[in-house]
Amino acid sequence: MGSTYETLLVAAEFQATVDALRDAGVTAVVVPLAGERVAVVPAEGDGDSAPVRSIGKDLTVRLGRPALAMYVIDSDLIRCYVIRDGEIVHTYLSDAEMTVEMFEDDEGRFHPMIDNVVYPVDFEVPEGPIGDDPEAFAPFAAGPLDVDAVGAALRDSPSVMAEIQHWAIIEALGLPPQALTTAYRHCDPSAFPAAVVLP
Repeated sequence: MGSTYETLLVAAEFQATVDALRDAGVTAVVVPLAGERVAVVPAEGDGDSAPVRSIGKDLTVRLGRPALAMYVIDSDLIRCYVIRDGEIVHTYLSDAEMTVEMFEDDEGRFHPMIDNVVYPVDFEVPEGPIGDDPEAFAPFAAGPLDVDAVGAALRDSPSVMAEIQHWAIIEALGLPPQALTTAYRHCDPSAFPAAVVLP
């Protein structure tokens, strides 16, 4: 079994993020990364999954700042959701083919469905990533966006383990990856001296 974890990158001031999470009753390790860039490692709920999308939606409304909800699934797949004002405005999937499900319509025709979006019957599922526009990740870069580096990391080979690719994406954004590439159940807050642990 491969690595699975969910984390959140918030483009906001650290103390404001801690206060918003505390007010929302979120259990998490919160780590300042650089400037107004904050890692949130929330506790897992049912099924060993942390609700990073719902936490991110709430935070973007409370703070008025964007968040990036990130999932690494069984070392095979990365899902990233850019969230603004409580809404998902951009979705990145590292390998679209891995996420395809089939949806049967009322006439018995089968449509490909990717990340809960139903496509026409004749839709050709793209190979590799979808949503791999580096500009969508610009609000989360520590400085000026390195378009080439972020683009290369988003389009990395499908033979690379997802957690290695995720690490590369975070590094390309100019951020330290450690806090954003671990699950709450494996997180040692002492590894991050400036971290705040919210019970």
